[in-house]
Amino acid sequence: GVVSFIYEYFDQNPISQIGIIVTRNSRAEKLTDLGGVLQNSLKCQGEPSLQNSLEMAYQSLKHMPNHASREILVLMASLTTCDPGNILVTCQSLSARSIQCSIVGLAAEVYLCKKVCKETKGQYHVIIDESHYKDILMQHVTPPPALADTEASLIRMGFPHHKEEAMPSYSMSQTSAD
Repeated sequence: GVVSFIYEYFDQNPISQIGIIVTRNSRAEKLTDLGGVLQNSLKCQGEPSLQNSLEMAYQSLKHMPNHASREILVLMASLTTCDPGNILVTCQSLSARSIQCSIVGLAAEVYLCKKVCKETKGQYHVIIDESHYKDILMQHVTPPPALADTEASLIRMGFPHHKEEAMPSYSMSQTSAD
């Protein structure tokens, strides 16, 4: 599921970056920085903390330029979250920086998850079966359309220029006559 999502994501978005944060034992742990290499296995245990995970993702995304798509995708298998503070304050911080948070619930609908997605203009889905899970996950491969007020900036790209020589150059080829 997740590994195939990552491969498909980079296949469809070759210049994008992805970071992975896992939550275990009421803490968030950054598995990979924004980039593209999955080095560790995805293993979660204990009580999750949605707020700690969102805060860690916020710290990574808040410095991204305004023209970049800033999204958080949470795969939530728990019906509870053990948070240190008011998660709605975290949602306000995410919204202020135009960071969308979408959540895919693997168990049942959780009101808090639905509220987080609504506040940050993300999507909330609860999966029904394995094929529905794959379909929902693959919907997040394509980046969302840019908003009308998104700041645009151009990045100069292209092929290197060839240096023009002032002196003409000649080429000789030899042919042998037998």
